[in-house]
Amino acid sequence: MVLAMANNGADFGIFASSRIPLPAPPPLMNLGPPPPPTDYFENGRLYHGFRKGKYMFPCDEAEKDRMDIFHKFFLVARRDQLHSTPFIPNYDRGPRILDLGTGTGIWAIDMAEIPPNLTFNQRDIESPWHGMDLDSWDLIHVRMLNGSVTSWPELYQKIYRHLKPSYGWLEHVELDMWPRCDDGTLPANSALINWARYLYEATNLAYRPMAYNTETRAMLERQGFVEIQEQVIKIPMNPWPSDPHMKDIGRWYNLGITQGLEALTIGPLTRMSGWKKVDVDRVVADAKREICSKKYHVYCNMHIWTARRPADRPAR
Repeated sequence: MVLAMANNGADFGIFASSRIPLPAPPPLMNLGPPPPPTDYFENGRLYHGFRKGKYMFPCDEAEKDRMDIFHKFFLVARRDQLHSTPFIPNYDRGPRILDLGTGTGIWAIDMAEIPPNLTFNQRDIESPWHGMDLDSWDLIHVRMLNGSVTSWPELYQKIYRHLKPSYGWLEHVELDMWPRCDDGTLPANSALINWARYLYEATNLAYRPMAYNTETRAMLERQGFVEIQEQVIKIPMNPWPSDPHMKDIGRWYNLGITQGLEALTIGPLTRMSGWKKVDVDRVVADAKREICSKKYHVYCNMHIWTARRPADRPAR
């Protein structure tokens, strides 16, 4: 059973499960009914009304398309692997898998394979997980929640407590979006670096940093996880590399990031840093030009963390 907890407005998650036949899930978000009246428009983008302002990114059709493009990007970068954990279901009826911050649900749908094995549950993943069985999940999956979480140690603690002792695995996938360049082709005062700096400053003010947390291993160790592994994949920002696979990664990342750059930027900068939309538009346009220029050999890093909950060790 795959249970998907959707990141629909606050720090939602969709729980997805593939063990027990379930009623067919609701339509994908981009095929669903009109948004509820609590949702609202701001600077031309649609936002969720649940706990208004807590989740800083839009939920409109353009953003849902961007999420699906990024799912394809992740598959390309990972050579079609949906996950990297060696989890083994310890019963005959299949695994129990939880996808936190599921977005459109596309990863959970792919994992479930058959839609009746998938169910959606909307909630704030930073609030208590009432009604969720402890010690019951084979795999809990987290992807691209930077900018949405105030306390990673607290979230890791919830995840740990809900994984099966001995058998349960966490996979956490994040992009470190800071622009990197090894050959000096990107100037230190580039528009792209300025964009990243403005975004990081604004999300820090919201106590939901977009910056990649370099203390991830230490946090997982303190929580009690074992068999902690990190994989780092270099992500070119456009198809500038000569290697065919890296070029393909760059094409898909470029498509997703250029489509989503305004969505990532407009909320944090206008709400937290007091910017006007016209100024955000200018910064986004300048950054896009550099992202799309092959003369800048720029990349970022994808981090894939896997870790197992051991037997008989209580959560800390």
